[in-house]
Amino acid sequence: MRIPFLPQTTAPEVIVSKRAHAAIVAETLEQHPNETGGILLGHRINGLWHVIEAIDPGPAARFSATTFEYDTPYVNHLARKMAARYQRPLALIGLWHRHPGSYDRFSPEDDITNRRYAEQCPDGAISCLVNLDPHFRITAYHVPPDLRYRRLRLHRGDGSIPPALRELRHSSCLHPDALEDRRQQHLLRALLHPGAGDPPAEPLPPELAALMPELLALLDDQQRYAYGLRVQCPRLIAALVERGGRRQRRLQLELAEGGAVVIQADDGHQPMPFHAEQLRRWLGGADHD
Repeated sequence: MRIPFLPQTTAPEVIVSKRAHAAIVAETLEQHPNETGGILLGHRINGLWHVIEAIDPGPAARFSATTFEYDTPYVNHLARKMAARYQRPLALIGLWHRHPGSYDRFSPEDDITNRRYAEQCPDGAISCLVNLDPHFRITAYHVPPDLRYRRLRLHRGDGSIPPALRELRHSSCLHPDALEDRRQQHLLRALLHPGAGDPPAEPLPPELAALMPELLALLDDQQRYAYGLRVQCPRLIAALVERGGRRQRRLQLELAEGGAVVIQADDGHQPMPFHAEQLRRWLGGADHD
């Protein structure tokens, strides 16, 4: 017996961010005419499903005109990374996949997958079907564990998503004035601007600029320090103020002879080659008091 579909609700229930919508469109068009899909990350608040991120099925996924298979290790890894980038970590709230033609109902195989995900979530899950017939469209459903599907209205755009749900984790640390703690504001400004004679900021050398993504990831992943960054060409200055503690540090990253990047702490020791793992251990509390 087929699972019944309940009537469409009268108010918007699923809000898809511009970023998530663009990801779904790009993946669908890239794999056309094959079926593809992915998972949805976000939040359910006051009856509204906020889709913040949509993840593709991965580079090792398998596609055909009627089915696809996830690259499961990739999806799990990327979901954890994406969820942790936000100040309010994202949750798995559902799935999406493309169907051929105008078919916007779930197959028996879809029922099995939908039930598995719905049973993991207290409020069930959402499942979105994508069609190109010939225009791109998304049909969203609420999936409770009993699979009594309810079609939901879907709205696209960031305007209806609370800004707090889209705030990236620790992004405020890049600008000391944005920190809520006034003590941290004062200390970070003092560390970043110790004197009036500092030269004006200029573009970083390419070798230092190339390290920025890795450095930002290290600083965002740790919890011990609030931080601020400043370009003081040819150096990059990182100011660190312990959250709930008294430790303050000022680090300089610069180029040594030969083009290697070195890091100089304010403890009087000689500059050391930049190693991501060593810095991660240091930020976590190892190798210093």
